[in-house]
Amino acid sequence: MISSVKMEAFLGKRFFPGSFVNQDAARASWLARARFHGHIILMHWQRAEVERVLPAELALATNNSSTPDLHPVIFFFGALADTATIFAGITVPAVFTWTEFVAAIPFVTHRRGRYLHTYIPRIYSSYFPPLWHGNAHFGFSKQMASMRWHGPMFVLTSEDEVLLVHAVIESTPTCNLSHFDTMREVFALPIVGRKATGEYVCSYFDWNFSDALVRPADSWISIDAPLVDGLTPRVCYDVDAGTFDVRGMLWQLSWPLAYRF
Repeated sequence: MISSVKMEAFLGKRFFPGSFVNQDAARASWLARARFHGHIILMHWQRAEVERVLPAELALATNNSSTPDLHPVIFFFGALADTATIFAGITVPAVFTWTEFVAAIPFVTHRRGRYLHTYIPRIYSSYFPPLWHGNAHFGFSKQMASMRWHGPMFVLTSEDEVLLVHAVIESTPTCNLSHFDTMREVFALPIVGRKATGEYVCSYFDWNFSDALVRPADSWISIDAPLVDGLTPRVCYDVDAGTFDVRGMLWQLSWPLAYRF
């Protein structure tokens, strides 16, 4: 079943009215950093399908574009290397490298609130310590999985070797990065996760591309087994110029904070 919609313009922040609490206003301090080597994929799903992924307390923000029946969905996956912990302003390098696969839904609000967020319904990780920490403190709904490449095909399998996702990444002859700034707007929003207790918490991503290599690509993703309620099997295509091949992006993660509606 083809569930995403191939179109030119990615639905960014300008189509979703509302404010958000930025990292400076939240006074969020950084906890950890890493270098990300992987892919970021932008796509559109039917709005009704995205709504099925959200917990009951969350809702999609109003879409004021000419395609109000669509909503953006983002997947990104790759290796986290050169990791470090930041404590009292001191960066302490670590020696671990692992891979993660992340599903993200931008422009989400609480039904009793007004602020925009990016919601993380699922993360798969290849390494247990960040998985435990991500679940216990950030509400990232992480699960263990294996990730590997077979030529241009990325494959994600569960601990018991069930195929969860496969994706094909293809190089493109163009240099079109037209959605790059729009993608960065999405990840400037507070990142909201939901703990097993039902408690919502916020954190912030700082994606610094100043010394990273970013190249356009083309892609499609097949969800081969249910990842979470609503993330059911389907084939999804990126928007035009909606895949980024990233090498060396500096990714900082803040301490978790109380969720602000």
